[in-house]
Amino acid sequence: MKFLKSGLLAAVGLAMGTMLPATTLRAGEITGFSWYSGVASVASTTIYPPSAPNNDDVAGASPNGVFITQKDYVAIGPVDLTFRTTDTGGVTEYIFDEGVYNNTGLSWSSYHLELGFGHGVFFTPSPSGDGLDFDAPDYNSILSFYPSPGFFPSVTATEDDIYAAGGVMPTLSFAAYFRFTVDVPDGITEFTIRQSPVAVPEPATLSLLIVGGLAALLKRRK
Repeated sequence: MKFLKSGLLAAVGLAMGTMLPATTLRAGEITGFSWYSGVASVASTTIYPPSAPNNDDVAGASPNGVFITQKDYVAIGPVDLTFRTTDTGGVTEYIFDEGVYNNTGLSWSSYHLELGFGHGVFFTPSPSGDGLDFDAPDYNSILSFYPSPGFFPSVTATEDDIYAAGGVMPTLSFAAYFRFTVDVPDGITEFTIRQSPVAVPEPATLSLLIVGGLAALLKRRK
């Protein structure tokens, strides 16, 4: 009888647990962070559980934040930031704030972010429609690469790529924040944000590009 009673209580508890509101779940929760790069140093604050899980497609700034306090590029090349997640049954929207320092000796003409999985030579882009995206398809959350004194006022976002351009980020300059939003779905154990600055072409390289473009244009007209 004692065992029957305890089993009944366990069954009731399980049934009540399944009836808990969805807001108690931590959907697509980020639980850990690693970085991989041969060209930059990265520091991060502690990642806390989301205060508003299951908030997919909230308009404006998400209350769930991730802070990368400094990304110090010492050469041009990609940095892979890999985030571990827990599978909990939904999609949680995070806003990312990053401090970025250009210590490469070269000015940057643009900045590229890409969502995917793995790192280094094993990095693979996120496939379309997998739920991991830069706030697609509505793009109604914060997206800014133009902190004072400027840098990149023109930003184009697709499901898995962000291109920030339209200005120049000089060497030895610091962006107090680059801000973007990521939807983190259920069903994955980790994901990667690959970030790559693009250097302003040197004068000789730029001249070659211009000459090559003119030659191609003339050939097409002929």
